[in-house]
Amino acid sequence: MTTIDRLMSVVAPVRRGEGVTAALLAVNVFVLLTCYYVLKVLREPMILLGGGGAELKAYASAGQTLLLLGVVPAFGWLAARVPRLRLLTIVQSVFIVCLVAFYLLAYVRAPIGLAFYLWLGIFNVLVVSNFWSFANDLYTHEQGGRLFAIIGLGGSVGAIVGALVPSFLHRHIGTYELMLIAAAGLALSMVLYRVIDRRERTESDAAGAVSVTKPEAVRPVGREGGFGLVLKDRYLRLMAVMMLASTVVNSTGEYVVGKMAVAESQAYADEKLAAAPPGDAATQRATVRAARDEYIREFFSSYFAVVNLVAMLLQALFVSRLIGKLGIRGALFIMPLIVVGGWLAFFAFATLATLRITKTSENAIDYSLQNTLKQALYLPTSRESKYKAKAAIDTFFFRMADVIAGIGLVFLLVDVLDLGVRTFAAVNVALAVLWLWLAARMGRLHDERTAERASRAAQGLRETAL
Repeated sequence: MTTIDRLMSVVAPVRRGEGVTAALLAVNVFVLLTCYYVLKVLREPMILLGGGGAELKAYASAGQTLLLLGVVPAFGWLAARVPRLRLLTIVQSVFIVCLVAFYLLAYVRAPIGLAFYLWLGIFNVLVVSNFWSFANDLYTHEQGGRLFAIIGLGGSVGAIVGALVPSFLHRHIGTYELMLIAAAGLALSMVLYRVIDRRERTESDAAGAVSVTKPEAVRPVGREGGFGLVLKDRYLRLMAVMMLASTVVNSTGEYVVGKMAVAESQAYADEKLAAAPPGDAATQRATVRAARDEYIREFFSSYFAVVNLVAMLLQALFVSRLIGKLGIRGALFIMPLIVVGGWLAFFAFATLATLRITKTSENAIDYSLQNTLKQALYLPTSRESKYKAKAAIDTFFFRMADVIAGIGLVFLLVDVLDLGVRTFAAVNVALAVLWLWLAARMGRLHDERTAERASRAAQGLRETAL
C-alpha cells in the first residue's frame, strides 16, 4: 500500500491504489463545501435584515422550488447529451458567472438579498448533488460503502473552514469580495474533476496489456427525465419521501433558529445603543443596524463552525465504524432518534442555548453520518438514477420540503394560529416518528436492491466464464 493508502485507512478501510482518488475527491468536496459556507454566512444578514426577517427566509423556499421546476428538466436535458466531465464543467461555469454578476450588483448597492438567497439554495443542492453523483459513478457499491466516509470527511472540514473564514476575510478584503473567493474555488474544483476523471476513466484489459476508456466516462446517461425515474421506481419514491420528512424537520428547526437569533440581535443592539454616545435618529438607526448585522453574522459563523467541527469529528472517528457495525440499514435509525430526543428537550426548555444544542446535534449527525448514508443509498441504482433522479430528489424534493415547512407550517402556525416556538418542537417530534418508519422500509428495500444487483453480477460472471 502507498503512503496515501495508509493515511486514508485511519478513517476507513482502504485497499491498494484507492487512496489517491479518495483523497482527491475529499479535497474536491472540501473546496465545494468551503465555497458554500462562505456564501451561506454572507447570505444570512442579507436575508434576515433585508425587511422580511426569518419569515421571508422560510417563504423564499417556495421561489427556489418554482425555479427548480425549470432547472431539473434543463439539467436532465444536458445530462442526456454530454459526458459527465463536460456536464460538471458547464454547471459550475454557469455558477461562476452568476457569482461575478452578484458581486458587480452588490458593488453598486443593488438590492440582491432575496435573489442571492434563491440562487444560493439552488447552487448548494445542485453542486453538491453533482459531486456525489460523480463519486457514485466512479465506485462500485462495495467501494462506496467503504470510501464514502473518507470523502465525506473532506466536506466536513470544508464546512468548518467555510464557516470560519468569512469573519477573517471580512476584515481584510471586504464582505462582497467573498463571492469572488467562492468563484475561484469553483474554478479549482473544475480542475480537480478533470484530474480525477483522467485517473479513473481508463481500465486495463483482461490480460493487463492495454488500457481502454471506460464507457461510462464518455457516455451520456440516457434520455429519461429525473422526475420520471423517481415516479416509476418504488426505491427512489421512498427515498424522496424520506428526504421530504427529514428536510421539513430541518427547515422548521432553522426557522426557529433564525427567529430566536433575530430577537436576540435586537436585545444586543439595544445594549450597544445604550452604551453609545448620544446621536441623532439617523445615527441611532445606523448603530442598531450595524449591531444587529454584527450579532447575526457572528452568531451564524460560530453556530456553523461548531456544527461542522462536531460533524468532522464524527465523520473521522465514527461514521465508517458505525456503518461497518450496523450496516446501512441499521445506521438509518440513528438520525431520527437524535431528532426525537433533541426536540423533546427544546419543548421542555425553549431557550436559545437549548436550541443551539439541539440543532448542533441534529445538524452534526446530518452532515456526517446521515449525509454519507444518503449518498450510499444511490450505490445500487442505475447511472441514470445516480445523476438525474438524484438531482431531482436532492434539488426539487429537497426544496419542496422547504415549501411545506415555510408556506405550510410557518404560515399556518405563526401567521394564522400565532403559536409559539414550542409548537414547532411538537411537530418535529411527530415527523421524526414518521421518519423512523420510513427508515425501516428504506433499509429493507436497500438490502433487497443490493442483493438483487449482487445476484445479477454473479450470474453475469458465470455466463462469462462459460
